[in-house]
Amino acid sequence: MNLFRSVLGIDFSGERIAIVALRAAPGGPSVVLPPLARALRGEREAARFEEAESVLGEFVARHGLVGADAFLAVPAGRVHMARAAFPPLREKDLRDAVGLELDRLFPVPSATLRYVYRKVSETPEGGKIALVVAAVSREYLDLCGQVLSRAGLSLAAAVPAGWAAGAAIPRLSGKRPPGPGALSVSLRWLGDSVECAVLSGRVPLFCASRPCAPENAPAEGVSLALSGLTDAPLGPGEPVDLYAPSGWFPEGDFRSGADAVSFRVHEDFSSSASAVLSGPGLAAPGADPFPFLCAFGAATEGGGTDLLSARRSGAMSRAARTAIGVSAAAAIALGVAWPAAVAWKAKADLRNLDARVAALRPYAVRHEKSLADLDQAQAKIAVLRGEVSASGEGLRILRELTDRLPNGTWLSSLRVEGRKVDLEGFSPSASEIFPALTRDGRFRSVDFGAPITRQKDNLERFKIRGEYVPPPPAAASVPKASPAASAPKASSAPAAPKAPPAPAAPKGAGGNR
Repeated sequence: MNLFRSVLGIDFSGERIAIVALRAAPGGPSVVLPPLARALRGEREAARFEEAESVLGEFVARHGLVGADAFLAVPAGRVHMARAAFPPLREKDLRDAVGLELDRLFPVPSATLRYVYRKVSETPEGGKIALVVAAVSREYLDLCGQVLSRAGLSLAAAVPAGWAAGAAIPRLSGKRPPGPGALSVSLRWLGDSVECAVLSGRVPLFCASRPCAPENAPAEGVSLALSGLTDAPLGPGEPVDLYAPSGWFPEGDFRSGADAVSFRVHEDFSSSASAVLSGPGLAAPGADPFPFLCAFGAATEGGGTDLLSARRSGAMSRAARTAIGVSAAAAIALGVAWPAAVAWKAKADLRNLDARVAALRPYAVRHEKSLADLDQAQAKIAVLRGEVSASGEGLRILRELTDRLPNGTWLSSLRVEGRKVDLEGFSPSASEIFPALTRDGRFRSVDFGAPITRQKDNLERFKIRGEYVPPPPAAASVPKASPAASAPKASSAPAAPKAPPAPAAPKGAGGNR
């Protein structure tokens, strides 16, 4: 139950509708609005549902409860109940086993039912687990859900009347919940019938209603109680606690006729229940709190015995509730402490990182400046390389054209775009230019852009275009010369003639005359 949101317990039993608004509190659920019980004057069920929808809509709108969760107490006349025994099974297997036995337990098809069950005792007796199974028509629950939806509510759970009464009596009486084997009987007047629930602890062993006149209600209630106690584990001489409207039975113990069952009337239940239902600052619901019994129990029982839920219904033990409470408190404490510790550590890490970033910032600035200078230098180098490459190839194209054009050729226009060349000029023989350009594959796609025309000066006007093909790269290495090639070759030129010897001087020359 939400601590900050009100929920409604609603009971359509008999000829009236009962509404109780509760809110969770540390000491247990408390009534937050004056409970409402309104008689329904319709003779048929459809008319009663329409009138109940109107009453609910007015209550919800007046108190601002649109969208609130509604816990429905299913009337006893709409509930099929049976007792069964199964061998000890796991909870999951036990639910499946109960589902398979529905066709045998109830005289209606199991596909049309929603069911819930509870163990009479946690201890198997005779090797068997005793269960009480309750089933309700799906069609009826769907109809109730539509009525609540049109009134602005959401059907959160549907609790059979017997279980709702078993949950309400301990809270309204202010006493501790009875033990698993303690027997008690709850009787209440529905306006046209009397309803009886026989409880073992908080588990209903029997729940039924019987039409009768108002003056016969106490006797019919006891008759129903005796029917439900037929095979109940009742000890000899132990009285059965009886909760009934004031004035139905004398206070104290009594027996009905010659029956061996003794009842103990709790006359103070009405006053204590009225005090709980009125709440602080709220108007008292009246002398008879029993019209609100099942509505109050359905809201407090909640999903514990829910026909809409697939989980097993059952009361949670005090130890389990304590363990869950301790675990929840520990989880909350851990949930609060853990983010604080993580946040503190994260702040410390951020401070350390900020200090390191501040220390490294000068180096980062210098590094970024160096990267900027390097990028500028690389951009300039790329531009220079492009210029060098473009100018070098342009010169090669011009040289190739100069070598190939015939003598006497004049160019009036030369356009080089990349490697595409357009020539326009005059030549004594323009037809010789085409083979000169294509002879070694240095130019490709060569063709005349216009027909050759002869001029007055006996020159031919031409217009040629083509695409320059660069030469393949030079060989990576030059082969070494062979020894024979490296030896000096003998000269084939004739040897120079030697100078003739000087003529001898004539005799007698230079002698003494």
